[in-house]
Amino acid sequence: MNNITEFLQRFPNNEVCLETIFNKKYGEMSDCPKCKTKGVKFYKVKNRQCYECGKCGHQLYPLAGTIMHGTTTDLTKWFYAIYLFSTSKNGISSNELKRQLGVTYKCAWRIGHKIRELMELDEIPLSGDVELDESLIGGSAPGKRGWGADNKTCIFGMMERGGRGKIVVVPNRTREVLYPIILKNVEKGATVHTDEFRVYKSLPQFGYKHRNVVHSRRQWIRNGSHINSIEGYWSNLKKSILGTHTFVTPRHLQKYLNEFSFRHNHRKEGDVFESIIERIV
Repeated sequence: MNNITEFLQRFPNNEVCLETIFNKKYGEMSDCPKCKTKGVKFYKVKNRQCYECGKCGHQLYPLAGTIMHGTTTDLTKWFYAIYLFSTSKNGISSNELKRQLGVTYKCAWRIGHKIRELMELDEIPLSGDVELDESLIGGSAPGKRGWGADNKTCIFGMMERGGRGKIVVVPNRTREVLYPIILKNVEKGATVHTDEFRVYKSLPQFGYKHRNVVHSRRQWIRNGSHINSIEGYWSNLKKSILGTHTFVTPRHLQKYLNEFSFRHNHRKEGDVFESIIERIV
């Protein structure tokens, strides 16, 4: 969808939204799971969020097990919230969601986090040329800056050149913490680009091609090796969080990182909204 007009035409009421979820969840089911009638039709039950078999009356609840399970909020508001998530470049705050949906802050906060649950990182490993880097986020107390500073959270990023990215919250940047994440998320045989951080020196022992640049010598690119992609990603991520949310607690930070990565990883797709909707069921 390209604009709000198209959204309103496609999802004008709760029934259409419920039918969309029903079709995605049960669209390939041709037989009633109870009476086993083949080719049976299911009909919407009046004033209830369920469908029933036209033969035996067996009921199916499309929202069961989804992020909307047990909701009392209009489905049109849920779908509109997903639309806002899919069209915003830097995310949307709970306060803005509250204003757009006309709900309480508590309701908007919950809807936002439920949508972020749909944007979790996939398990497909990164491949090709992959840049690795660590960074700190959060914290504004005076004192030491950089590594060793108080009130900051360590995050670790992996970025395909021109492709997908994955960002995870980590307790520290030691070998014991970073290597299991790399082995799980980066395909063996990939060419891994890093800075001079000594932890990465053992990567070739695990089946990776390792190339690096030495930033302490003001070396930003060497024979095609650099980590400019992931560093640019850090810049956009931090500006997004600071500008949109002002502050994110360490407890919920991973959800916001997943959201940002999801939006980045699906940037070349025609409709991010559809990518999110597909994950509801």
